[in-house]
Amino acid sequence: MPSDNAFRRTMTLIAADTPLSAVLETIVRSVEEEAPGILCSILLLDETGKRITLGAGPSLPTFYNDAIEGLEIGPEVGSCGHAAALNERVIVEDIQAHPYWVNFRDLAGQAGLKACWSEPIRGSRGEVIGTFAIYHRQVAAPSARDITFIETAAELAAIAITRKRSLDELARSEARARRALEVERETARDLTTFFEVSLDMLCIRDMDCRFVKVNRAWELALGYPAGELEGMPMLDFVHPDDVGGTDGHMQRIRTEEEVRGFVNRYRHRDGGYRNLEWRARRVGDRVFGVARDVTERLAAEDELKAAKQAAEAANRAKSEFLANMSHEIRTPLNGVIGVVDMLSGTELTPAQREMVDLIQGSAVTLERLVSDILDVSKIEAGRLEIEKGIFDLHGELAALADLHQLRAHEKGLAFRAEFGPRARGEFHGDSTRIRQILGNLLSNAVKFTAAGEVRLVVEVADPDAANEPSVLTLEVHDSGVGFDAESGAALFQRFSQADTTITRRFGGTGLGLSICKSLAEMMGGEIAARSQPGKGSLFRVVIPLARLQALEAYDAGRLLAQAPVAQKAAPSVGEAPLRILLAEDHPTNQRVVQLILAPYAAEVVVVENGRDAVDAMAAGAYDLVLMDMQMPVMDGLAATRAIRDAEQARPDRRRTPIIMLSANAMQQHRAEALAAGADLHLAKPVTAAGLVAAIAGVLDAEAAAPPALAAAG
Repeated sequence: MPSDNAFRRTMTLIAADTPLSAVLETIVRSVEEEAPGILCSILLLDETGKRITLGAGPSLPTFYNDAIEGLEIGPEVGSCGHAAALNERVIVEDIQAHPYWVNFRDLAGQAGLKACWSEPIRGSRGEVIGTFAIYHRQVAAPSARDITFIETAAELAAIAITRKRSLDELARSEARARRALEVERETARDLTTFFEVSLDMLCIRDMDCRFVKVNRAWELALGYPAGELEGMPMLDFVHPDDVGGTDGHMQRIRTEEEVRGFVNRYRHRDGGYRNLEWRARRVGDRVFGVARDVTERLAAEDELKAAKQAAEAANRAKSEFLANMSHEIRTPLNGVIGVVDMLSGTELTPAQREMVDLIQGSAVTLERLVSDILDVSKIEAGRLEIEKGIFDLHGELAALADLHQLRAHEKGLAFRAEFGPRARGEFHGDSTRIRQILGNLLSNAVKFTAAGEVRLVVEVADPDAANEPSVLTLEVHDSGVGFDAESGAALFQRFSQADTTITRRFGGTGLGLSICKSLAEMMGGEIAARSQPGKGSLFRVVIPLARLQALEAYDAGRLLAQAPVAQKAAPSVGEAPLRILLAEDHPTNQRVVQLILAPYAAEVVVVENGRDAVDAMAAGAYDLVLMDMQMPVMDGLAATRAIRDAEQARPDRRRTPIIMLSANAMQQHRAEALAAGADLHLAKPVTAAGLVAAIAGVLDAEAAAPPALAAAG
């Protein structure tokens, strides 16, 4: 067994912090000196515990040590690999005959090794950390003394390895501790630096609500040096009106750990106050708070709020102004259109006919401009609504196409309207707004085309899925002036036209296409255009629409309706003239209605305010009331409500239809008229055909007594 001298020498090297490789080599050489003729090696397990690496083997051939370096341990990796894998002593007396060496017999033969005894080197917990091997150059079996010798050598190696690794780990631990301390100091310096350079007002307070530490931002915001604030009660600096709320938040954080978004006022050193927004968190018996001066932000928000309110008030004032202007313009315009309508029906010379036509065209243009301005106002105010109802697509659009075909022919233009194979049937949507879009596009096409043709294409694409809408496509082609790409980009903006000379040449405000775009988008659709200067334009509108019934069912219903039926007798017409009460304060409009109804032998009784209308209804019976909305003494809405209340009190009397004639043309005015009890709201200016059709419609709808309006012969 190794001598005491070898043991002392090993311990001395370990105590001197000698590298492990040198200590292990000393152990190997000491054993070889005491037993000449043997060769020794110490193999270590790597960090994975699965592979061997050379610890010391100075007497073994270099090629042998290199060959076994990094081998994975196992029962067939020689004596050492087997001993390390199974944590047991392995005695191989004849390497060439033993199965453990089957893969390494040639290597051992080249090194001149005949026998190998290997002892596991165990750590403090009994785990294998390496092996100690003794090689013989002849076949040999160990004696009891040899076994003791190898065990002692393995224990000595274990002491050296364990001691060295413990010292290395201790050194690493000390290095980690020193680094951790250094990092802690660096972190403290960094936090202090951040604390001081932060633009936010950082503070630490105790549970008695006193400042413990504040950063320099407090001095910049409130003018107090940090030393003056630290140790002071925080509430001493809070605005008296905010003390209660602030104290409540300070007490709340005792249980909730965090408070955020609270704003209070802190006194500046100059006596003024600044608004601070807080976020605070409790950690142990300290509260860490971050405050931010939001005085300017709150002032800006107040200014923005005031500006928003002012803008909304201005927008309301603008809408009211437009509504009033519409009323004021429509009232005289009603007189112009009504009188010209009646004048056109009289005997006129060719020169007079030309002048009447010019007046009619100008009046229609003026009425359209007023309507466009009102539509823009309603769109901007968000009050324009899409009113969905059931309508016949072909019937609505074909009539509109016929109207513009007449206008096109008057200019000498060709006009074609093409309806696709599925462009018919009943749909659910806003037919009025669809007609408005198409009418604007057709009107522009006719107006901007000097020669050639205007073509309308209507297509409907039905979806495959039952729950999806159909898609209506409207295309208006013309061979007119056209426009370039740059002008097209701004075409749908308000008050924009492709050519600045267009207003002088053709008239218009540049609002129509903007309104069309807004209406199409409000219905879930879109509008686009393409054109070339001098080669015409194409406007395309796509709108989703819900088809009321399958096209096949619609066609079947139309065929059934067209089948021969027995002739019904026409309703009898009374001989008495229609008696109409007209409540209108404007003399021109009074005369217009009288002129329109004169050919029908109607008796028109005129009153000038709503109170007189109520009294007239109480004094006598009328077949119909034409009620202006805005009148002195009592307006049309109040008068209509009073008439309906009187009818409620006299159930024996027949209900009288009421048509509201008003220059107030917005949707809200129509709703107000119907809510008051009117049967119909008819916006001024009123044409002869429009008024007669309205009267006939409400009389036909009146179930109690539907007198017909027949032209006097």
